[in-house]
Amino acid sequence: MLGVVALLIFHQIFLSKTFSPRLLFPILGLATYCLLSYVLNLPDSSLIIFFPVLGLFFAGLAAEEEAFLDILYWGLFVHICVGILLVFSSYLIGMNPHVHPMYDKGLPFLHAAKGLTTTVQSYGTLLIGWFLIYYWKKESDTLTKLDSLAYGIAILGLILTFNRNTLVIFYLILFFKHRKIFIFTLVVAAMFYLYYFEFINKLIFNVSTLNSRADLLQAFRTSFFEYSSWKEYLFGHGNNMVSDVFARSTKYKTGYIENGTSVLLYTYGFIGYLAYLATVMMISLMFFIRKKVFYAAMFFYIFIIAQQFTHEFYATTLYLLISIFLLILNSKPPSASKDRILSSAE
Repeated sequence: MLGVVALLIFHQIFLSKTFSPRLLFPILGLATYCLLSYVLNLPDSSLIIFFPVLGLFFAGLAAEEEAFLDILYWGLFVHICVGILLVFSSYLIGMNPHVHPMYDKGLPFLHAAKGLTTTVQSYGTLLIGWFLIYYWKKESDTLTKLDSLAYGIAILGLILTFNRNTLVIFYLILFFKHRKIFIFTLVVAAMFYLYYFEFINKLIFNVSTLNSRADLLQAFRTSFFEYSSWKEYLFGHGNNMVSDVFARSTKYKTGYIENGTSVLLYTYGFIGYLAYLATVMMISLMFFIRKKVFYAAMFFYIFIIAQQFTHEFYATTLYLLISIFLLILNSKPPSASKDRILSSAE
């Protein structure tokens, strides 16, 4: 991501563009806040807390490059295809590190796609980003037969994630874009559930992973709510991992926090989390004002509700998704007049 940010900055300079204050001021504000949290928590703070600064700077710069949406569209599609091929190869020639055998759900014979990312969830995020661009192209009336073929392949990639969070987000897409299919699949899903009751319970409604995530939050709850000072409540701990002192006393003995709300509170404090909420609400409202209700709902769901089950604040995939949202926010269908938000000052 650092290399791509450098390339985007070079492109801005090459075109003799100045950076938009609407991009620079929030980034500088975020960097300053992260620096404050980092300094206040020395020597226990971590440089990883600055990663969202880099990620959002990338997303903001990408949002000013109109052609970047098409580049992302086909780049993500290539990645989706690679992920699918790696799943099939895991069955044909043996396991590889790019799939996840689902031992945790008691279904080791199912290999979930990770692509070239580190987790199934991250690969699912790239899929959701691709579908968002696809439906924007559809609204813009620029789809071709090749896009229809790509859609079918992307659906296969979606299925091969076997990831609840990704599937729920896609189901929300169906609700907005294919209401009849949504209702039909709801009926079919109910019938399959009755017939394959035990299998679907293991795959979709398996509560063991949910319970394990609740146990993983024990270290966070103890450290943040019982032993934090006012400074840590307001500005966070400057680290996304709970100290080993508290982690060792929990069931899994890990300080990793797998909940978006919890990791933001722990790392950046209540001030940081409230700023996050305000930003999500503002961008959702901007989509709504522009009569892009579908994208407003998707943005709100992904960054508020879906974050209760996992988070990717320190993964590049999330910022690729944010750049897609911002590009769509900035874009207009070809027939519409040009009126941009977060446009660059030339």
